[in-house]
Amino acid sequence: MTCPSMLSKLRTILDALRPSRGPSVDNLLDQLSHSNARTRWEAAEALGPHSGGEARVAEALVNALDDPHPFVRWQAVESLTRHKDEHTFVLLKAALSSRNARRRSAAADALGKFGDKRAASALQRALTSRNAEVRCSAAEALARLGDPTALPKLRKGLDDQNAHVRRAVVNALGAIGSSEAVPALLTMLEDNSALVRASAAEALRKIADPTAAPSLRQALNDPDPGVRWNAVRALSAVGDAQVLPALELLLSDDTEIFGVSIAEAAHSAMDAIKRRQRDQEQARRSK
Repeated sequence: MTCPSMLSKLRTILDALRPSRGPSVDNLLDQLSHSNARTRWEAAEALGPHSGGEARVAEALVNALDDPHPFVRWQAVESLTRHKDEHTFVLLKAALSSRNARRRSAAADALGKFGDKRAASALQRALTSRNAEVRCSAAEALARLGDPTALPKLRKGLDDQNAHVRRAVVNALGAIGSSEAVPALLTMLEDNSALVRASAAEALRKIADPTAAPSLRQALNDPDPGVRWNAVRALSAVGDAQVLPALELLLSDDTEIFGVSIAEAAHSAMDAIKRRQRDQEQARRSK
């Protein structure tokens, strides 16, 4: 026979193990308007599981896209893109036309993560926004969509006055991966921003078009180590015997990028090029 004190202890243990229900959806929606940014952030996160089932939740999270705190906006985007339902997609496309630049930028980010190519035309229009943050977000979203129809509008974005926008556009061209973008990307190896030049070399590595090799060889002399490092990596993918002497000159460059020296990267690139040449020669002989 179990004594009452044991039953009481057992209930206490079970209550402690029972998962908490947490605040209701109504309370979470109220907390999205709280004065404390952490509370709003936690509410946006907790509403994520409900964003695909209740229209009012998706609508509230879309409204949170213009929250003054960037972490809250980021979390609203993450929660909105958990379920990817049609209602949310329509709301996000509408938010892309908002007068509020923060909301437009966050909506572009969400549409990119949504991955629905129906948003491509609206995102291309956002590339011409007066707000640089919106243009950046639109380019980044188009990179995620990988839609080649965006190439003409993206190429125009390479002339943007804002270096961050140009870099985002370059990254998008690399993500789409079309050789049509190579001539435009080659010009960006001469950009006045080292970040843009480095991104151009990385984009050319992704596209892997051998016609980029001569310009990438010139980029090995760039004063910025990040550009040189990315140019080396790109040449590992597209270089031939003609670039080997230029790579050899970097075998004494101990500058490290992401824990790998340029010398190490150059040595690996030379090995990759020589290996590719051997494979190509063997393929020719076997024909």
